[in-house]
Amino acid sequence: MLPLPAQQTDNSASPVIRTTVDEVVLDLIVRDKKGKPVTDLKPVDLTVLDNDARQTLTGFRLVSGSEAIGANGAKVALDPLRQVRLVTLAFESTTEASQRKLSREAARDLVQGGQGANVFYSVVIVNTQLMALQPFTTDKAALVKAIDRATEGLGGPGITSESAAIQAELQRNLSNENGSPQSADVLAAASAAASAPVSNGAQALQAKLASVMLDMLRLDAAAGTQGARMTLAGLRALVDGQRTMPGRKSVVYFTSGMRFGPELDAQFRNLVSVANRNNVTFYSVDTRGVMVTAQTTGARAQLAGAAAASATTTARTSGAVTKDEIMASDNAEVSGRQVVSGPLRDLAESTGGFLIGDSNDLRSPLRRVNEDIASYYELSFNPGIKSYDGSFHKLGVIANRKDLVIHSRAGYVALPPNVRGDGLQPFEPALLELLSKGATSEDVHFRAAGIVLEPAAQGRSVLGVVELPLHELEPAPGAAGPTRSVRCSVVALVKNASGEVVDKLARDRSFTVTPEQLKGGNFLEKTTWNLPAGIYTLETAVKDQTSGKAGVTRSGFTIPAETKGVGISSIVVMRSYAPSATTADPNDPFRFQGGIITPTLDTTVKREANGALRLFFTVYQDGAGTKPSAQVEILQGGRSLTKVPLELPAPDRQGHIPYLMTIPTGQIPPGVYDVRAVARQGESAAEARTSIRIVE
Repeated sequence: MLPLPAQQTDNSASPVIRTTVDEVVLDLIVRDKKGKPVTDLKPVDLTVLDNDARQTLTGFRLVSGSEAIGANGAKVALDPLRQVRLVTLAFESTTEASQRKLSREAARDLVQGGQGANVFYSVVIVNTQLMALQPFTTDKAALVKAIDRATEGLGGPGITSESAAIQAELQRNLSNENGSPQSADVLAAASAAASAPVSNGAQALQAKLASVMLDMLRLDAAAGTQGARMTLAGLRALVDGQRTMPGRKSVVYFTSGMRFGPELDAQFRNLVSVANRNNVTFYSVDTRGVMVTAQTTGARAQLAGAAAASATTTARTSGAVTKDEIMASDNAEVSGRQVVSGPLRDLAESTGGFLIGDSNDLRSPLRRVNEDIASYYELSFNPGIKSYDGSFHKLGVIANRKDLVIHSRAGYVALPPNVRGDGLQPFEPALLELLSKGATSEDVHFRAAGIVLEPAAQGRSVLGVVELPLHELEPAPGAAGPTRSVRCSVVALVKNASGEVVDKLARDRSFTVTPEQLKGGNFLEKTTWNLPAGIYTLETAVKDQTSGKAGVTRSGFTIPAETKGVGISSIVVMRSYAPSATTADPNDPFRFQGGIITPTLDTTVKREANGALRLFFTVYQDGAGTKPSAQVEILQGGRSLTKVPLELPAPDRQGHIPYLMTIPTGQIPPGVYDVRAVARQGESAAEARTSIRIVE
């Protein structure tokens, strides 16, 4: 008979509006040579090219104020729930008082000017982190106050705490009376309810705006990220957060310029690509004022030095080569990056906006942003793509009338149907191609699983976990000293029973490890999904970016049908336990008695005299009623070997009951065993299962 498990002790809101590649929606700003908006275009006045192939338009209309005007002149009132226009004022922190003044005056003038219908502004700061000072609103006084705060130049803990308070308030507003998140599809629900009162639509709109703002503030930046890398990550977060919002979306970026080296080119190109994909237009505002000569002086000096060093190298026939001569080509490239308005122009013009700068009064040119938001053309076409290879499709719009100036986005990424809701990052296409082949590979060995957690508003919360032994990664060459540098990329697709992708994980990680960690450590990549009841497959690919090797694995998990009453999480094996975790996230699903459990997906346990298998799960009690109980059963080949009742402790503040059980393995014969945990409360019951393998 198997040893009994040791008892626990005290020591221990938003709809997905997809711009698909089946129908590309393209916004156009059209002006005449004098800069005045053109509002009388017909479809015959424009030719749209997709990778130089002429396209047939399936839709054409002018969006102006609160209505849309079709090609035949018919006017249709805009749906207030689905034609919201968002403008994010993003300020880069600076210590220069003159630059802050220019930004403040221009931004205040912008929000206080004439606004179109359903235009909402927000105010954020892009600094060492992304911080919010004003969620989306039409309140001009509140916007002016936030703009003044953003351009004070104070920064630091004060603004950080303000941003945290705003995020907390938004989260509270998205929760119902019981503290549970509302349905993410609040906007679609309100639109579908044609007979609903107007107030319901307004509430749904506010919930949607709050949800978008929270999504924008979920900055996924690695620890220690700073400088240009942090800036690009912050701007990408603003773009990602607005992905699910229909309508025209704009970011007005106030900055003194972008400075980054070749190593960030891919990150910059990806920002442009995803902005185009999500229909987000950038307007770059160079806050340095008139300084044409000053901004090119450094570039000219470095370029001259590079030229001189290059000439010396060319003339040399013998002798040692100097450091300047070795760096000549690098210096020549860097000199081209000294004109920091270049990336600002590229960012704006590639996404359909324009660069504002070289002026000590930015108010007048910035007013064009309001004109662009209030009136623009919306075109659509079907490009008939047969291969969703993740390649970039260049868009072009040719005017068939004279004296037209057209601003539009540069293109889009041809995404496969199962991931078309998101933009592709540079490392993704190769891994998606591996997954599409349907095969598995252990060139890089790892484990991946979906861990079912607590009940959510619809279905369950699921933790996606990818566990990678670090010894599977090859360190970067030339490493010296006590640490090694490794880099890996991860793509995981969650598919439902019909084979449709319902969610995705995509990460690219670089980090340093010691030789000891490289030999015996594990890397965990985690993300959380909210999924309805059903059977799911998790398809995961991991690539070691140093060696080029990749691995592919597939695993399954099931979310039980939604029932009232008690709930239980998946059962996971504990790898280690940190007894003191005062700074950890209080919502971490692996918190236990003041510490944090590190899980492992490795369910193979070595049989040792003093060995132990530790299994962790959480019981989610029904809000009221009797105290929950639990029982663990161990089976082999479908035959029950033992059943053990468990004494559950009191629930925590969230009503959760985490439980850690220990099974001595010294006397267990080698083999495969099933562990079944059943929680009961009143008339309700829930169960979880896992399999373990005992080996010699």
